[in-house]
Amino acid sequence: MFRWLLSLMFLGVFGLGGLFFLQAKLIYFPEDRRLDSCEPPAPTQYIQIGGEQALLTQTGANNLIIFFHGNAGSACNWRYLAANHLAVLGYDTLVVEYPGYGGDTRAPSKEEIAKALPVFQEWVAAQSYETITIFGYSLGAGVGSMYAAAFGADQIILFAPFDSLYAVAFDQGVMVPRNLLTEDYDNIAALSAIEAPIYILHGSDDRTIPAKHSDDLMRALSEAGRDVEREVLQGVGHTGLFESPEFDVRMGRVLRFVVE
Repeated sequence: MFRWLLSLMFLGVFGLGGLFFLQAKLIYFPEDRRLDSCEPPAPTQYIQIGGEQALLTQTGANNLIIFFHGNAGSACNWRYLAANHLAVLGYDTLVVEYPGYGGDTRAPSKEEIAKALPVFQEWVAAQSYETITIFGYSLGAGVGSMYAAAFGADQIILFAPFDSLYAVAFDQGVMVPRNLLTEDYDNIAALSAIEAPIYILHGSDDRTIPAKHSDDLMRALSEAGRDVEREVLQGVGHTGLFESPEFDVRMGRVLRFVVE
């Protein structure tokens, strides 16, 4: 029995150690294709900002959407978002690329992403937009919340967000001490002091980030006195939130600074 307990303890410690060192590889699934080869539709174009990458759609609007994508693929997957859906509503759009994605040679991590956010903010501040709206999808909800907590925003729209990655992992049976999760994104903590209105959209059939996590997020933010609204789309999974024409109609209703 004693030997069995020692073996079990060894396996547990080894597993925790592996989780600590390998968690970034378990979370991020970047696409290696270079973002500068993406060929987005006009007027969207590839740009570099202080060594970071992005797709920018400029239409002469006074409002900017900063879009933070999910953990898989790259910003290139969202090259049609602005030109086909957001420009007509009176928004320019900056689709942010993460370190380690889109052909970047760095290893993706929360630390590297956090370092990149001030670079994008410096560019945003220099453009003198009247309003800044954050779009965050899936993992990007965590990144967008970090950005809003650090630099502010006029509106925050989160697609398939979570309360925290720790909570998502815990519900999926990964029961480890929270201080070992260096890649944890805590949206409750990031958004609890944000004055901007927050809108949450989730699919009822989301199996990647079950909708209960955005419900828990909404409840916590409401208790903190935040202006938060949540909508659940019945029969929709993790990737069905951006389908047109429903997406266009909904964004026309939800966005606070639509140009009539």
